[in-house]
Amino acid sequence: MPRIPEETIQQVLEATDIVDLIGRHVKLRKAGVNFVGLCPFHSEKTPSFNVRPQQRTYHCFGCGAGGNAFRFLMEHSSITFVEAVKRLAEQAGIRIEEEVYDANAEREAKVRKALLKVHEEAVEWFHLLLMRHKVAEDARAYLKSRAISPQTAKDWQMGYAPPYGDMLREWALEKKFTENLLVTAGLLARPDEDSGRRDTYPRFRHRLMFPIRNEFGECIAFSGRVLDKEAKAAKYLNSPETPIFSKSRVFFGFDKSKRAINKADRAIVTEGQLDMITAFANGVENVVAPLGTAFTEFHAKKLKQISSEVVLCFDSDNAGYKAAERAFTILAPTGLSVKVAPLPQGEDPDSLIRGQGVAVFQEYIGRARDFFDHMLDHASANRNLSEVRERSRFAGELASMVLLVDNNIVRDAAVQNIARRLNMPEDEFRRQIARAHRPSSTPSNSAAPAATQPSLPPQDRNAIMLFRNALADEKILNWLRSTGREEILQDLSGCELLALVWKSSANLAEPATLAAYLSQVSREEEVAVTKQLSLPMPEGGMEAAECALENLEAARLNNLLQIVQTHVKQRSLAPEEMALLQERELLLTEIIRLRNTLQNVQRQVKQPELPTTEMARLQEREQALRKEYLDRYEQLQKFLGPTAP
Repeated sequence: MPRIPEETIQQVLEATDIVDLIGRHVKLRKAGVNFVGLCPFHSEKTPSFNVRPQQRTYHCFGCGAGGNAFRFLMEHSSITFVEAVKRLAEQAGIRIEEEVYDANAEREAKVRKALLKVHEEAVEWFHLLLMRHKVAEDARAYLKSRAISPQTAKDWQMGYAPPYGDMLREWALEKKFTENLLVTAGLLARPDEDSGRRDTYPRFRHRLMFPIRNEFGECIAFSGRVLDKEAKAAKYLNSPETPIFSKSRVFFGFDKSKRAINKADRAIVTEGQLDMITAFANGVENVVAPLGTAFTEFHAKKLKQISSEVVLCFDSDNAGYKAAERAFTILAPTGLSVKVAPLPQGEDPDSLIRGQGVAVFQEYIGRARDFFDHMLDHASANRNLSEVRERSRFAGELASMVLLVDNNIVRDAAVQNIARRLNMPEDEFRRQIARAHRPSSTPSNSAAPAATQPSLPPQDRNAIMLFRNALADEKILNWLRSTGREEILQDLSGCELLALVWKSSANLAEPATLAAYLSQVSREEEVAVTKQLSLPMPEGGMEAAECALENLEAARLNNLLQIVQTHVKQRSLAPEEMALLQERELLLTEIIRLRNTLQNVQRQVKQPELPTTEMARLQEREQALRKEYLDRYEQLQKFLGPTAP
């Protein structure tokens, strides 16, 4: 698979003005040497989004989003890394000459290709069983009972998963699909260790199968509906997460409905696959269904890209009401207008269309209520709003929801409507909103929950100090790499960021090189690095760096001692193992004592105006302690490795 050379990536980054790039999408204002604006990745009122042209990076203190120019395009435009590089290269007039081979990328591409192939073959096989095989008689009877025509089953390539594992294995053998591939694809599952079973088994058994496709129409997973009414299994079972499938990033049917959604500028969201299929088959094509009722920010952003309004068409029971409330908290911060179309009790889109016709369903959609009117209607029917305390409590709940609305005009209209319907002075309700909006101590003051950014484990304070000093000064960076004390990274937790600069051979103190390097690290590492770059650089220089390294070494030795002491307490150890551990414990204890004594003497040597005789005595003492310290370390080499600090 072609790969873009690192030199080209760095060249593109150097040619890209990150302020100009982000400024096309975010209104930025200068703040010292940097620029600030409202974050495009979460809703906020006070700017917390920082662009640092010198480092060629951005970082949001509100939601934690951050990275270089490539990352911004990837997140903002929902494109791949390669697409982002090519787009910026084209703008900069740089020709991309891709290298022919990248082993990791080639391996990932092969896995993806194999998974897509096994899914498409499975679609055909499941569909063939449903339409023709006698084993699928129950499935065909179920479709008939739901008024799903053979043509609709064909259009959606519905299928049937047989109850017996032998049929799946025979099919896989014929197609030359390995067991490991079927497990990776989620068609086979491995038993739990405590189940007593050893062999893999079909994940989907005696289920009506719905292919789950990405927006390009490729089958990437399945959803299976149980057919046995007496079964205790889940009604719907989805494929597990795989290299090509993530439930939180897929809408069922989006590949078929996205054009209709864009044309109508409205998306109708139903709860289940059959609800969507029935609506679509009857001409209501601007409809989608999440895999379960859980909405994610990815879902919201996808809908926002092609529409301005969402109509939630969930069940009219309490669970459906809660699901609509959760969906609103995700959809509203994106600027989408959210409405709710409650159906008659006990009805869903599928049953309503089958029972009363699609025209009746469309009437309910046409009468969809603004989300806050829907909440008020539900509360009026289910809560005693004539009681002052209950009305005040409900007003507080609404106040928190109003804060999520991204548009000021729409928000003010909602405030006026809610105050009127609750028979409450508008000023009093605005005070409720003010109480609900408690600004945090961070600069974000965001009006909506920020996106959860991937993060590293908590980092060691001294490791962070050393990391930041190394990025600020090339001399410190080179000194760090020359110390030969990389064992710290292995023996101490919280040194992941420090390891990035320590193990790399690139000059990461150079902003352009660092910006290019960020394209090679994980998302968690990129977010963490850009966050640190957004903070003021530390003072102290080489002295502070040396102090931080010594503190890390001390922490490492104490950590090793604690591990040894924990092992010593085990009663099941053999005598020779116990003796070895006790030897290690004694050596570590002695090394820590010598280290502390040596550091104390070194501090005394630095005292001003020491008498000559006292200085000579201390220096002699320092040399003796250092020799003894290194001797002890030499004895410990067989435990801790050959390099002494």
